[in-house]
Amino acid sequence: MMKYGVTKLKQKAYQYRKRFLDIFTEVGYGHLTSAFSWTEIATVLYHEIMQFPPYWDEAGDFDKMVISKGHSVGMLFPIFEDLGYFTEKELMETIRVGGSNQKLRKLYYPGFDFYGGSLGIGLGVAAGLAKGAKLQKAAWKVYCLVGDAECYEGSIWEAMNFAGHQQLDNLIVIVDRNFLGCSDFTEHMLKLEPFKEKWLSCNWDVCEIDGHDVRQVYEALSEAGKPGHSKPQCIIAHTKKGKGLEYLVDRPLMHGYIPKGEEVKRAYESLQ
Repeated sequence: MMKYGVTKLKQKAYQYRKRFLDIFTEVGYGHLTSAFSWTEIATVLYHEIMQFPPYWDEAGDFDKMVISKGHSVGMLFPIFEDLGYFTEKELMETIRVGGSNQKLRKLYYPGFDFYGGSLGIGLGVAAGLAKGAKLQKAAWKVYCLVGDAECYEGSIWEAMNFAGHQQLDNLIVIVDRNFLGCSDFTEHMLKLEPFKEKWLSCNWDVCEIDGHDVRQVYEALSEAGKPGHSKPQCIIAHTKKGKGLEYLVDRPLMHGYIPKGEEVKRAYESLQ
């Protein structure tokens, strides 16, 4: 049963998109479209699903979060600020160019255990963490966000096969299926479909959802986290890159976009 409810989660998602604009238009960089693509997913994960410590330096057997789709990691900063891991001053000092990243250098941040550098790395890290939990007989789960265009990488398929073979039922992958890479639509660059069947063939359980519908996101993640599975879980979340700013949706070549100048006003006025 939801703790927050659909309306509250939608409000949170809006709040996080707006705060992302505050933060990254001030520092002048960021990947808005990638961050906005998974906002509802991140909101549900951190408010309804994941078990993570209340303080940034607290150790324990908590769930792990791997952001393989590294360009979308910026959406975690509004969430971490809301959860109390950063004050506003600490947050801005952390992300500004030349600022202090002392906290982030500790890599194993609460609910933020890795984010990808070169695309394709994160799923292997997540599978390794899940296998480690199995060996330790630990109860925590590993969540991993993967981009759909990232699935062009051979390392993704190697990790998929490994996780399926090892029956890592404590591994839950969310694929941000927005159909856009950096420069063009995925099905134009290199066709991924039939996408679901490819995950199934690697011995995964797979479901497809609307990644902007918080109820569907909650239900899929809740089901994936239940005991009794014998396979790793893949949730293919159909999303829109740039969701919330409709003038960006389904537009190629907007991957590294951040509003500047007069566009900042337009972004705030357009935010849904």
